[in-house]
Amino acid sequence: MLGLALFALIFVGFVTAVVLVAKLGVRAELDRTRTLALTFAFVALLLGAWWFLTRGIIGERLVHHAILPSPVEVVKAFIPLHFEQALVRNALISVGRVSISFALAVIVAVPLGVYMGTFRPIAAFFHPVSLIGSYVPTVVFLPLSVGWFGATETQKIWFLFVVYFIALLPLVIKTIGDVPAAYLDVAVTKGATQWQLVRHVLFPVAKADLWDHLRGAYGVGWTWIILAEVWANAEKGLGYLLEISYRRTRIDRYFAVVIVIVVIAVVCDQLWRIGGRLLFPYKHKV
Repeated sequence: MLGLALFALIFVGFVTAVVLVAKLGVRAELDRTRTLALTFAFVALLLGAWWFLTRGIIGERLVHHAILPSPVEVVKAFIPLHFEQALVRNALISVGRVSISFALAVIVAVPLGVYMGTFRPIAAFFHPVSLIGSYVPTVVFLPLSVGWFGATETQKIWFLFVVYFIALLPLVIKTIGDVPAAYLDVAVTKGATQWQLVRHVLFPVAKADLWDHLRGAYGVGWTWIILAEVWANAEKGLGYLLEISYRRTRIDRYFAVVIVIVVIAVVCDQLWRIGGRLLFPYKHKV
């Protein structure tokens, strides 16, 4: 505990020293080349530290191989993961579970959030739902889902649906509520009906921000799908591969699966970003 606290203090002190010595400006612009260079520098330092701690033969390393395998061992682990444990198929299964649950949550949470952010009677009626999402830990729904549906595919989809719904609903409500009243006033003076205010004013103005919220919320499911697959004794999926690798003390394969999860998350996030630029180019103009 003391060591962790000491590390935290040293880390914060180091970052503060860098800010002061480099004389960094508050919210100063940074071109894309330097941004990529700094990002790659961090990755290079991380990989360098990993190599340093795991260099040499087993038994003479700074960190035991059962705790931290070397980068080469992790890369080699992809071969048996693919041919013996169907890595690609299990990854696609997890992607499918996350995507289906997310789509179902969007179908329910976005319209409901728009109506709650627009019509006060709707907001008052569904207020208990918002309270549950705000104060009830999401993890409590995991054992409930197993108890209701068993360790089935329905259980995983339902649990992830709840996770996404809880994450999305308040974001949609706030986004609709943040639309400036001036837009509504102008539309009312033009004779717009209540439904036209929703369809042609509130939603169009908010949809670019809603897309950003959807992009951020999509990644939340990857935190919970792994827990759901492990906790519910799934026989397929990346969570299943993580659990099997850990039980068999194949930490190299465990790290390989983690890398796959990170890669999937990065690819999905970039696809969301590209989609946002294509759908809402006006928001990204300099």
